[in-house]
Amino acid sequence: MDYNYIIVEDNPSCIENLRIALKSYNGFSEVGTASTLSQGISLALTAKPHLIFLDVQLGDEIGFDLIKEIRKNATDFPFFIMTTDFDKYGKEATNNDALYFLDKPIDPDELSKALYKFENRVLELQDHITIKNSKGHFFIDLSTIQYIKSSNNYCIIYRMDENPMIVSRTLKNLEVSLPSTFLRIHKSYIVNRNLVQMINTRTKIVRLNFKDKRTNNELELPIGNSYLDNARRILLDY
Repeated sequence: MDYNYIIVEDNPSCIENLRIALKSYNGFSEVGTASTLSQGISLALTAKPHLIFLDVQLGDEIGFDLIKEIRKNATDFPFFIMTTDFDKYGKEATNNDALYFLDKPIDPDELSKALYKFENRVLELQDHITIKNSKGHFFIDLSTIQYIKSSNNYCIIYRMDENPMIVSRTLKNLEVSLPSTFLRIHKSYIVNRNLVQMINTRTKIVRLNFKDKRTNNELELPIGNSYLDNARRILLDY
């Protein structure tokens, strides 16, 4: 997915530095800049970006007021990444619906973390995934996906009350398109976390709360050794 962003910042050198840093990331396109609160609000409402890089202090104006104004019209998008020279605003940014807080000058590692968090939050808003196979493009409700199994360079998507769907995408390729409600547990399996009934870390299996149509038994899938710690951490909150 490609993302549009705007920069609301009153310092031209800070705008340019941020632009340079963002060139390292594919899929992010700038659609405008603003240097005042009113310009930023107008641009955000017309350009409808996915993401706004917002300076906390815009002259005598406060960037948090822009967030409050935008949220009157849009609840999901855009997301806000705050930038500032002043550490004192960090807690306030968190309390004002900001996704991330970046100190100036922008640290590349922190920017990477901010964009990673942004992309994960966008995925969590998804309610479907688009799948293409030989018959065309299909829009699959994510809540109906039980698990996905790898088969060489193909995947089989198992869904509630539907026949399995074979798609010509690798499991790794599908994994990055799915929200955090889906968990990679094995080199060959991704499961819907909402359907996990039990995990046994000793025998390294998860049990899903539906029955295998072939055996009429509750379905159990293996956990790979390299995925065990992550599965334990996420499913058991370790």
